[in-house]
Amino acid sequence: MMKSIHQIMQLIGRLDAHVADDFEGQDLDFKQWSNKTEDNVRKMVEYAICMANGGGGSVVFGIADRVKGHGKTILGVPVDLDIESFHDRIYEETKPSLSAEFDLVELNYGTGQLLIMTVEGKGGPYSFLDGKSVIRKGKECLTIEVNT
Repeated sequence: MMKSIHQIMQLIGRLDAHVADDFEGQDLDFKQWSNKTEDNVRKMVEYAICMANGGGGSVVFGIADRVKGHGKTILGVPVDLDIESFHDRIYEETKPSLSAEFDLVELNYGTGQLLIMTVEGKGGPYSFLDGKSVIRKGKECLTIEVNT
């Protein structure tokens, strides 16, 4: 069952004593934000497909997943993100077209905000436009064959 934003924020509150990787699972992943927007967009498309094929889930962008302590873990995302363009790219670059929800969450660390992407696990199987696909198994996105 997918976690709510409230449940995810409770886990983030525990990052002073845990690494984010401790909380990752079938329906939740944490990703550090890259300085290159295109790298982040490619990661969003991949994880949208991965999570949707695995039953749905969320990816929290702006978190380093293998260090402990809020100051080192919660790095945040830029404050001037174009959320609509992320939504459009995921929709345009997936087959069948996949919708993702985005929530910006404010907090007192890093850049001051995190980006949470959530996808439902209905429909599918989903793939990239070239037919390649991934699915969430535990904490990993694994390559799968999709007949389209």
